[in-house]
Amino acid sequence: MTLNTLGKTMAKNPNQETREHYKKLVDFGSVVSEREYGVYSTPCIHHVTGAGMGKKSIHALPLCHTHHQGSEGIHHLGNKVWEEKYGSQEELLQYIKERI
Repeated sequence: MTLNTLGKTMAKNPNQETREHYKKLVDFGSVVSEREYGVYSTPCIHHVTGAGMGKKSIHALPLCHTHHQGSEGIHHLGNKVWEEKYGSQEELLQYIKERI
């Protein structure tokens, strides 16, 4: 277990397989920007609901700030509204899987 300076538990570093997968996601760019608008946007990693940041899951989506935490983001709109607008997280995971 790793503790930060406040004595709180920190997530473990991702393993090599996960790091390589995240690199592919970043290279692909934001899945919503690519799928909806045909453009590359620098992404951050969104851990699909239930995966959790601490688990360093490969079940992750590359989302630009706008579609991750911004005004059109999954964390702002909520899963239901966001998925109605952009597709389910499972659909987007499949979309990415077919392309990287």
